[in-house]
Amino acid sequence: MSGYSEYLDAVDLLKKRFKVAASTEDWLGLPLVIFRVGGNEEPPALVTAGAAGVEAAGVYAALELVLKVDVERTVYVLPSRDPTGFHGASYVLSKMLGEEVRVETPFDAKKLLASAGAEVLLDTSDLFLALFKGVGFAIGSTDAYDAKALLERELISRELADSLDGTRILLAAQLPHAEGVGGLNRLLTLIVKDGRVLTYEDLETESVPEVEFVRSFVERENLGMVVDLHEDKRAPAFFVSQSEEPSSGELTILYLVLDQVKQYGMDLADREAIEALGLKAVSDGVGYRKGFCGLTDYACMKAYAFAFVTPFAKPLEARVRTLGVAALSALNAFAIAC
Repeated sequence: MSGYSEYLDAVDLLKKRFKVAASTEDWLGLPLVIFRVGGNEEPPALVTAGAAGVEAAGVYAALELVLKVDVERTVYVLPSRDPTGFHGASYVLSKMLGEEVRVETPFDAKKLLASAGAEVLLDTSDLFLALFKGVGFAIGSTDAYDAKALLERELISRELADSLDGTRILLAAQLPHAEGVGGLNRLLTLIVKDGRVLTYEDLETESVPEVEFVRSFVERENLGMVVDLHEDKRAPAFFVSQSEEPSSGELTILYLVLDQVKQYGMDLADREAIEALGLKAVSDGVGYRKGFCGLTDYACMKAYAFAFVTPFAKPLEARVRTLGVAALSALNAFAIAC
């Protein structure tokens, strides 16, 4: 049912067992919760996931991680930075309309929005955009990552960017071959800001509560390590991205992580594949570049900062397991080495 939320059920259960270090609600009223697990040793580590709602595997892995952490180091876990996007079109529209609805195809979504009185701003063969109760709903003919770039170009060329400044736009995932994602079951939350189309991954964005929540927590806590869980449609296998060339301490953690990933039978992206993603390869499974991950860019001057990335092409269970193993290995290595 579109009204059911596995995320809310999981968060409610975890709240009964674990301490909550910080919490807030996103624009739809869904909770962003940072759990505190582990022990009391400092400096603490932070693991986050779901900066893009379409990247569901990291959310599942982070929810499981809360249950699995067993170190003396203090660990904070934020399972979803975009809970609305994680829920998908049917859930979001049901909540906004105050009645349960189901949208399974782009046609369903367009028809429902039209009947609800949404203002259609774009309707081409490649991109649809409607404004409903101050929120944009967009569907591309391609996946959300490619459609985001097209949307930004269209908003600028049609001189819509200024009038939509500050508006959230929910962009359909359109990844039908990615298990656990699908077409409209996950959404990429975008914010139009100063002529650009940004995501929650852009930590420098001002006046966005979901972004400010993460940014202020990173600023407030004296973190020793930050791990951000991601998925990538271009990646052939698991890899780690950093914003700068890794230090010797970071390499110690990374090689333990990569060893565990391989021991679980998971492939690592080779150097050539990492270079093809625009990163400078350090080894198989490791690369670095500013601009690849907003959270690592923001945190790298304060703490060890890693983005763990798994490919959408793998089965959901394998993606969840890979990210979970990598995150847990990093926490264990950090607790011992630092």
